[in-house]
Amino acid sequence: MAPSTATQASPTKKKAKASKSTKKPALTAKTADKHVLYQLSVQAPEQDSKTYARWFKTYTGRALRSFREDFCGTAVLSCHHIRNHRENTAVGVDLDRPTLDWGIKNNVNALLNEEQKKRLQLIESDVLKVTSPLVDCVMALNFSYQVFKTRKELGKYIKTVYKSLKPGGVFYMDALGGPDVIQANTDRTRHKGFIYEWEQRSFDPINHRFVCAIHFEFKDGSRMQDAFIYDWRMWTLPELRELFVEAGFDDVHVLWEGTEKKTLTGNGIFRRKEVGDMDEAWISLVVGRKK
Repeated sequence: MAPSTATQASPTKKKAKASKSTKKPALTAKTADKHVLYQLSVQAPEQDSKTYARWFKTYTGRALRSFREDFCGTAVLSCHHIRNHRENTAVGVDLDRPTLDWGIKNNVNALLNEEQKKRLQLIESDVLKVTSPLVDCVMALNFSYQVFKTRKELGKYIKTVYKSLKPGGVFYMDALGGPDVIQANTDRTRHKGFIYEWEQRSFDPINHRFVCAIHFEFKDGSRMQDAFIYDWRMWTLPELRELFVEAGFDDVHVLWEGTEKKTLTGNGIFRRKEVGDMDEAWISLVVGRKK
């Protein structure tokens, strides 16, 4: 806006000037926080926490109160679970102290009051070592468990989860696959102020080693390259289901995401299926119940 030649600016111009002064600066690779960008790009914790609680109640007939988030990172999903009901409790487990500290500062302290904080427990530990407190539900999301590259390691983890659940408790573990997922490729998704890039860097069909990375690009042309790098083994649904059964889980099944007909992408609706679709790329969840 051009400066006013009058001795006193009009109210409209005053308002516009104030609005301009409080406008947030554009994001750049130097000023952006990778954890904030991740939460905006990958997670929808407010909605997801309610969705998972609804799934649990539909499946078990009771409300989801005690919840554990493995590989919790910044624990934002746990925070939203706490906020959903005054009786909800949550446990978040992660090995990375700096990420947990970021979550405490930016999620726990920002989202929860003092009473709510007492219902959240964050544990800095290997998920292979945590079996208490017992909870109604454990979730291993965003494919983080694929850091386990041998059947022995992953089997041990799933057995540890089984020990962590109350009788009738439920374990949800997400999975991905399809021909497109094992091709070298980069998907770009535009968000407000930045572009999120998911790079499938390499896939080895012999051992299923799967290397991926997340990058962010900004309006000024700067980039946050390799903000997150993942060196995983891509596990198949038959392998996961077998490991659930071996750990002692009952009624092991798959929740399969449906397809949006116009875009041929996932529609966010998961239903129990015995036979999957021949999708180019798919996401699903393996579910098991403790006897």
